Amino acid sequence: MQETKLYQFLSTLSPVEMNRLSRYLESPYFNRNDKLLKIYYSLEVHIRTENGSKLSKTSIWDSIYPGEHYHDEKFRKHCSQLMELVESWLAQETYEDNPLHKAKYLLEAIHERQLEKLYSGAAGAAKTQISRQMLKPAAYYYYIYELESMLYKLERIEENRIGKKNIEKINLESIVSNLDYFYIAEKLKYYCTLLSWSKIITIRDKSLFIEDIIRIAQKEEVISIPPIAVYLRIYFTYTDSNPEHYYELKKLINRYIGIFPKEEAKNIFDSAINYAIQRINNKEQKFISELFELYKTALENEILLVNNEISQWTFKNIVSNALMLKEFEWADDFINKYSSRLNEKIRDNAIKFNMANLYFSQGDYKNVLKTLQEVQYDEVFYGLNSRSFIVRAYYELDEISALNSFLDSFNVYLSRNKDISKVQKTIYHDLVKFTKKLIGSNNKSKPELTKLKTEIEASSPVGKSWLLEKVDELLITARTETTRKKSKK
Repeated sequence: MQETKLYQFLSTLSPVEMNRLSRYLESPYFNRNDKLLKIYYSLEVHIRTENGSKLSKTSIWDSIYPGEHYHDEKFRKHCSQLMELVESWLAQETYEDNPLHKAKYLLEAIHERQLEKLYSGAAGAAKTQISRQMLKPAAYYYYIYELESMLYKLERIEENRIGKKNIEKINLESIVSNLDYFYIAEKLKYYCTLLSWSKIITIRDKSLFIEDIIRIAQKEEVISIPPIAVYLRIYFTYTDSNPEHYYELKKLINRYIGIFPKEEAKNIFDSAINYAIQRINNKEQKFISELFELYKTALENEILLVNNEISQWTFKNIVSNALMLKEFEWADDFINKYSSRLNEKIRDNAIKFNMANLYFSQGDYKNVLKTLQEVQYDEVFYGLNSRSFIVRAYYELDEISALNSFLDSFNVYLSRNKDISKVQKTIYHDLVKFTKKLIGSNNKSKPELTKLKTEIEASSPVGKSWLLEKVDELLITARTETTRKKSKK
């Protein structure tokens, strides 16, 4: 029974949600089949008690049909009917959470039934709901359009057109404008999504009227609408290299991010974050600080959390960004504060790996080795990246014998592991190769070291900046030695 869609869905509900679902199923308005309720109670008790025992269909059958032989088709039909009720409850919950939808449907019912005495109160309540709405994405303007349209119908404008009795009560321009705002904002949002995907895969752009929409969106009365302003600026970050578009987007984010639903707010932040990362990859170092500010703002607003969890990759990127700025204390606090928000399955590895990254940045190489000994290497990412840190830590500690042995075993691991892509194998093999050359470069001349530096620059090994830094240190030593020998002569 635990493998069924019904059981698995019910298992995702919180105790409060289960209580609400129970009351829904107990209501004769929604459910008049007691047998379905008994099935639900059996499932609910098993889930609430976290009973690890197997829940059989026959045991549930016996509770609703005592003494009757089990009939699989009949039982499946009951479960299917119960699932339909559960889905209806889920839709009802969403409906209850959206007061604008409720107001619109009420006005629609009043109009269809010609309940004129209810009109004034319902219209006033609808307008109050609009004024109270905190979230104002593109869909907000569509709700206003729907409500205004229904109010227009209720005022029977056409019937009173000659006498102009009620024309001043309805703003036809508002109906048209809010529909335009919704369309323009949604069009810009999805066109920006298309532009983001076009950097990864080839997409045939068939967006109608996009040039006209961009032009209209820049008009003063249109760009004042928050979602239009935000997505227009995101559009420009994709299509115009001027960094002023990013800075303007950042201002808009700080001003308006609270009016967007969390999922949409995260996508908006991701656009700004990806822009900053792209600039960092283009060697524009000032964007390291920009990225850090974006991460901090997103964390303060809990926007980077999905289902109350932070992804291991976002976690790693935030730590790495902080370490680039030598924000060691902040990075340590972040790891401690947000580690509980990591998925439990990868939490230990993620914490240890990021702590090792922190120790490495602080020059505490012994703690790097100690921490990484506890990482489970069965996951490719942690296996590869942890080994790369171990390579660098051994080198920094001048543990050459241990390093040589580890490099050899790392090469074998790379060659034999079929889960590692060719690209990954190349960049990690290069780390091994260039580290071996570094080990044997202590007594090499300046031209030989310069040649090694050129080889590293022409490749893309993991830890490239570290390798170049170590070569530069050897070059300084070589120059000093050359100068010393000349001074002796």
